[in-house]
Amino acid sequence: MNFYIPKVEPGIKSKKGLYFYEPSALTKELYFYLLWGGEYIVDVPYSIKRDYMNSFIIFFIKKGSMHFHYLDKTFVASKNDIVLLDCKEKNNYYVTEETTFQFFHFSGKHTQGMYNELYKRKGCIFRLPAEKNNIPNILSLIASNQEIDFKISLQIYELLGNLLESTRSTFESRDANVAKAPTEIQAVLTYISENFSSKITVKQLSEISNLSTYHFCRTFKKYIGTSPHQYVLNYRLIQAKNLLVETNLSIEEISIDCGFYGVGHFFIKVFSQSTDGITPGKFRKLCF
Repeated sequence: MNFYIPKVEPGIKSKKGLYFYEPSALTKELYFYLLWGGEYIVDVPYSIKRDYMNSFIIFFIKKGSMHFHYLDKTFVASKNDIVLLDCKEKNNYYVTEETTFQFFHFSGKHTQGMYNELYKRKGCIFRLPAEKNNIPNILSLIASNQEIDFKISLQIYELLGNLLESTRSTFESRDANVAKAPTEIQAVLTYISENFSSKITVKQLSEISNLSTYHFCRTFKKYIGTSPHQYVLNYRLIQAKNLLVETNLSIEEISIDCGFYGVGHFFIKVFSQSTDGITPGKFRKLCF
């Protein structure tokens, strides 16, 4: 790893670390894992330029600001900003004033997918409430010089999850958002809960909300977190799972009771897709 780290880094005034970590082979295969990290206080002419490195890096700016050139874009991160980069892409970062920042390099099996979704939603710069920013905790873990792969992985997963949640309109759970949904959306949710066994169309739901179909779909997704069609489907699947476990109704009866009309195998197909291949019949046996 040391060949990725410049032997001379002009501009470093002081630092805590570098803290290196050596994850197990199993951790590299299954978990998120850390490579190294630390905390730097830097000033001009601090600048790092890399063409390629097989890892991701997260920065937390505690004081000052950092300039970045990445994916043909230039941007500045300021105090309390969190920056996430894929180091497989060319990147350059530098300062024009005294700056304190924490950072760590990490990777893992699902990191690329998480990064791709985060970049698509927000780019590279994020903000978290102080209680949601566990970067200092992660650095404390690697500074402890203990072999705690799983604990570190959980902390990285929590951080990436918090970054993903921060891209929503509010930093709240979906249930809390539902509670704040306007009355027209609440009326639609009530209608679905009382009529899920009947045929339901988006047009019907938009009429109940007194909104145009376009504005209804946008408003519904804003507060509920998914499209009206997907919400109805998920609601029916949850009811079907309850009936499979709590009653002796046949698969066909449950299919009809939960609004899955038409060809019988449609319910089995949709149900199996939601359970990674487990059919309704097998699901019933597994739950007893």
